[in-house]
Amino acid sequence: MTGKDRSVKLVPATDVTDDVPVWAWTYGGKGRIQLGTLALFAGRPGAGKSTAARWFAAAVSNGTLAGCWEGRPQNVAYIAPAEESVKYIVKPGLRAAGAAMNRIFFPEVRCDGMQVRLLSVDDEDRLTECFVAHDIKLIVVDPLMDTISAKADINRNNEVRAALQPWMRMADLLEGCILGVAHLKKMPGDDIVAGINASSAFGEVARAVFGFVKDDESPDDRIMSQAKNSTGEEDLALRYRIETCSVITDSGSTGVVGRFAITGNSDRTAGDVLRNASDDRHACRKWLKTHLVDHGKTASAEVKQFGEAQGFSTSAIDRAARLLNVTVTSAGFPRKTYWSFSTPTKVGATDVTDVTDATCAEGTPSASVVDAVTSETSVTSVQFGDPRDGDAVKQTA
Repeated sequence: MTGKDRSVKLVPATDVTDDVPVWAWTYGGKGRIQLGTLALFAGRPGAGKSTAARWFAAAVSNGTLAGCWEGRPQNVAYIAPAEESVKYIVKPGLRAAGAAMNRIFFPEVRCDGMQVRLLSVDDEDRLTECFVAHDIKLIVVDPLMDTISAKADINRNNEVRAALQPWMRMADLLEGCILGVAHLKKMPGDDIVAGINASSAFGEVARAVFGFVKDDESPDDRIMSQAKNSTGEEDLALRYRIETCSVITDSGSTGVVGRFAITGNSDRTAGDVLRNASDDRHACRKWLKTHLVDHGKTASAEVKQFGEAQGFSTSAIDRAARLLNVTVTSAGFPRKTYWSFSTPTKVGATDVTDVTDATCAEGTPSASVVDAVTSETSVTSVQFGDPRDGDAVKQTA
C-alpha cells in the first residue's frame, strides 16, 4: 500500500496481551503444532508425507488427535490441487485413516463455470469466507507449492513469503492451523528446513516443520522427525510404516490404499538418515575411484560385485560412476562393458574427475564440470553397460 493507505503507530507493551501457545497437536506430552500457524510435512517422493497428512486430517475430523481438539471433532478442508486425485486417492485414503466424512470438505475454485487451480493470493478472501461459514479449523494443502502462482519466482524469498502469507492470515483468523505438504529437494547435508522446495522461505515462514524419510537401515520402516518448532521443543523422532488397508468405496468396490501408522520412537532423525545417505554416496565414490585406479580397466559387472561386497548398492555404484565420469567401453559378443578411470586433470583448483560439491541439486554434474571434463580429458563416451547386464545405456559422442 502507498500514500494515504499507510500509517505508522507505536503500540505500548502494556497494551499487548501475552500468553502461552495453544497446541493443535501434542505428542509425548509436548506441543508439536501451535494453533494459528502454518506447519509443513516435507519429504521426498514416496516417503509417505501425503499419507501422514491424511492421517492427521482424519484424527482432527474424529476428535482423536492429541491436543486442544481432542474429544472435539473439527471440520477439515482438504486441498489437493493436482497431484492427488480426490476420487481415487484422497477420499479412499481418508477413509482408511478413519476420517469422519461429514466433516471433510474439498474446496473447488471456478472461473466462468470452469474449475481452475486454487491460488493462495488470488483466492484468499473467497476461501476465508467459505472457511468461516463452515467453521473449518484444519486446512490441508497438498501440495502447498501448487497454490503458488506460476508468475512467482520461488528463488526470490520475498515472493515466496508473499504467497504463503495468506495461509498464515487464515490460520490466525480461523483459530485453526494450516498443514502444508511439501517436497524435500535433494541436496547435500541434512538441513530439512532449508531443503523444502529449494527455497529457504518455506521453512522460515512455517512455525513447525517435520521431515519424512525412508529408513535406509530397515526397508519396512520410515522416520518422521520435527526439524523446527518455533514455540516448543524439537525432540520428536518417530518410526512409522505405510500399511496396506482395504476400503469399500461409495461404489461398493473394494480398494487397497496406504495407511500411516506410528510404530514407536526412533533414535535417529530424518536429518540423520539424509546425512548418512550423503556420507554413503561420498564413500561409494571414494571406493570406486580407488578400485579403478588400483585395478585398471575392469568389467562393470565385476566392479559391481566388488562394490556390493563392500555394502554399496548397484544404483549407488552407477551414480558414483556418473559423478566420477568413469570411461566406459564395450567389446565382444555378447557385448561386455568395461569401466576405467582416467588420471585426474586439474582445472584451476577443481579435480574434475571427483565431483562432490560441483553438482546440481538433483545430483548430476553441473554444466561447467561436464564441459571441463569433455575439453580437458578427451572422454569420448559415458556408457553404462549393456541392457543384458541390467545396466542403463547412455551413449555420447
